[in-house]
Amino acid sequence: MTEKIKLYNLTNQTAYKLTTKMESKRFSFNKEELLKVGKNALIFLAPALLVFLTAIQKNVPVKEALYLVYLWLLNTAIDLLRKFTEGK
Repeated sequence: MTEKIKLYNLTNQTAYKLTTKMESKRFSFNKEELLKVGKNALIFLAPALLVFLTAIQKNVPVKEALYLVYLWLLNTAIDLLRKFTEGK
């Protein structure tokens, strides 16, 4: 979440609005953090699926090709855990 702060310039009476990033509390998520985790998961999912589908097309056993999907799940879980434990 972002918090808007108003700053005033006394010389020419101009108001400036700044936004600051608000960290979530420790052991909780906010909407922005979940969106970042989702974007990272989608970015990593595309090449993993591409290699997985290529391996299936080349007649590689599905069990061996699934390791990339497991790696994607592990990466997403670690990213969620990291975001869950950091904060104020």
